Amino acid sequence: MKKVSYKVSLGGIVAALCLLLMFITAVFPPLNITLPLFAGMLISVVAIEVSCSWAFVTYAVVAVLSFFVTPDKEAWLFFTAFFGYYPVAKSFFESFKSKLLQWLLKLAVFNIAIVIIFYITMNILGTVDLFEEFGFYNQWLIPVLLAVGNLIFIFYDYTLMLIITCYKKWFRPTFLRKIK
Repeated sequence: MKKVSYKVSLGGIVAALCLLLMFITAVFPPLNITLPLFAGMLISVVAIEVSCSWAFVTYAVVAVLSFFVTPDKEAWLFFTAFFGYYPVAKSFFESFKSKLLQWLLKLAVFNIAIVIIFYITMNILGTVDLFEEFGFYNQWLIPVLLAVGNLIFIFYDYTLMLIITCYKKWFRPTFLRKIK
């Protein structure tokens, strides 16, 4: 019983913090990508402390509830389509021995998510059409954006690895030692 209550309480606290971050996107609209990124990093705490399956449940709860709580639907889309589940999926991808396979899977998931986000943003949310904005440069726009996005993703993946390592090796032992 104690273990179940720990899972539920940790999942609830992380979900509440994620929902708070998602709600704050209404107050600070320039952070509509950054705050969902931080919310996804919080989901990784559940994966480390409990399990990856419990982290996916927490992600699903946050994704559904943030649809109703988050006024900025682009922020919700970034969280739901990529940042919410990626920290947990990253640990699955890194279980493969081949580094090439790991990176191919990571980049494939990222690029599929970005294409889905772009499509939904342009066609469903009705954001300004980038091709009309850039006119002459439209033939190069998507490849350039994907190339820059992939470079940023590689930096994000590396930074996420550093943060998870820091949590496991420094924060977790220090914090848990002080609680006991």
